[in-house]
Amino acid sequence: MTDGATHREVDCAEALDRLFEFLDGEVQEADADDIRAHLAACEPCLAAYDVEDHLRKLIKRSCHESAPAELHVRIRHQLTVLRQQVGEA
Repeated sequence: MTDGATHREVDCAEALDRLFEFLDGEVQEADADDIRAHLAACEPCLAAYDVEDHLRKLIKRSCHESAPAELHVRIRHQLTVLRQQVGEA
């Protein structure tokens, strides 16, 4: 029994090109499902995923410093400025 969703074939180039977006949770759920299906069937791409995922976890465990509050303020301000510029364009 299917859930009615249609899946499209993802090749190695697309899976690897979108790997960082996928790891960051920045892909639509349907695209994530397609990438998951590819990773489940493709050992080399799954190995690349495992390396990147492990590296991210290692970095997260190793980095305990927080960015200064001033940096957060500057970034938020710059994002506001960029949104306004895009809205005016």
